[in-house]
Amino acid sequence: MGYFIITDSNWARLRNEILSLAETCHKAFGEQSRHTDWLHNGDVCRLLNISKRTLQHYRDTGVLPFTQIGHKCYYRREDVERLLQTKSEKTKTDRLKNNK
Repeated sequence: MGYFIITDSNWARLRNEILSLAETCHKAFGEQSRHTDWLHNGDVCRLLNISKRTLQHYRDTGVLPFTQIGHKCYYRREDVERLLQTKSEKTKTDRLKNNK
């Protein structure tokens, strides 16, 4: 293995370029990447408080979109959050109907 010697000024310039690139990437992808997280079956079951069989039913009926790679299913975080919001709103509506 060899060594590479760099001067202080070159190091500072390289460091600044890397930080600038990191900032540009964060501005371009930082907020959007949060919405493209992929979740596994177990994560979705825990978030929605449902069984694996219910999750299978959601897949079969198109309630929750998914992507399958090999034998594994992946779900976009934004789709799961949307379903969670829908479930929450339905629960509130049902409670209001029952209290009347």
